[in-house]
Amino acid sequence: MVYQEAIGVSQARRSRRRLTVHYGAGSATHIGYSGNVSRTGMMIRTTRVFEPGTVLTLQVEHLTQTLHLKGRVMWARVGELRWLPTGKIGMGIRFIDPPANLMEILFPIAPLG
Repeated sequence: MVYQEAIGVSQARRSRRRLTVHYGAGSATHIGYSGNVSRTGMMIRTTRVFEPGTVLTLQVEHLTQTLHLKGRVMWARVGELRWLPTGKIGMGIRFIDPPANLMEILFPIAPLG
């Protein structure tokens, strides 16, 4: 099943590094992993998705710190657990007021591409 909201395709550069993401509507009680991350949003690989339009609390684990962010679900796909590593299931999240230096915080050395 696919839940989707019409959005423009982002031209933002993305990193595919896997980060642990705790998320939820209100409190971050679910866990997933980043499929890709850009300055404007991220794909969360997870079996527990929320409807498009839902605002989520995000806690992104990075090295010795946890980044606290907000984001809106733009699309969501559910499916079998075996699809999780492929990125076929999960959610697309658009960040709400992310820090301007988000990518430098998450990826201080790695080039994006």
